[in-house]
Amino acid sequence: MRWPAEAKARVSELWLGRQMPAVEIAGAIAAEFGIPASKSAVIGIAFRAGLSFQGRLAASPIRPRRVGPPAPRVRKPRPARPRAEAAPKPPKPAPIPKRVPPGPVGIPESLQVSIVEIREGQCKYMAGDPRDPLSSCCGHPTASGSPWCPGHRAVCTTPSTGRIGGFMPSFRRAA
Repeated sequence: MRWPAEAKARVSELWLGRQMPAVEIAGAIAAEFGIPASKSAVIGIAFRAGLSFQGRLAASPIRPRRVGPPAPRVRKPRPARPRAEAAPKPPKPAPIPKRVPPGPVGIPESLQVSIVEIREGQCKYMAGDPRDPLSSCCGHPTASGSPWCPGHRAVCTTPSTGRIGGFMPSFRRAA
């Protein structure tokens, strides 16, 4: 909504008069010009006119305006509180050594079997860089159900620490 220039001038006049708050100025503008004015609209008009920081409290007789730097703050000393004697803390328990998985059980020397020539039951551990076209596999006999010999299986796997299996409810419901 566009405000007429007379209404804006009246807002500036009432704002600078510092006689009434923005709510009352809004009521006066609504009564004089028939404009549905609000407190926020009046503050917006005053702000755009450059009057927003010259409001009622700027030159109020109650709060005189300070000139110059603010006064330094002075901290009041707090009264000393009697401290309770703290009980000595108990010593921390010795750290529990972490369980280290057993080391390799003897990694055998690679037989250098080509990846094309490797058969079922032979260790498929890559003896060199897998990206190298001339790399080879270990080739020793494997442990049952594993693609690696016992030495490479110890290197490639970690022992299970948790429960094996899916969700097992702690109770059974009767049918």
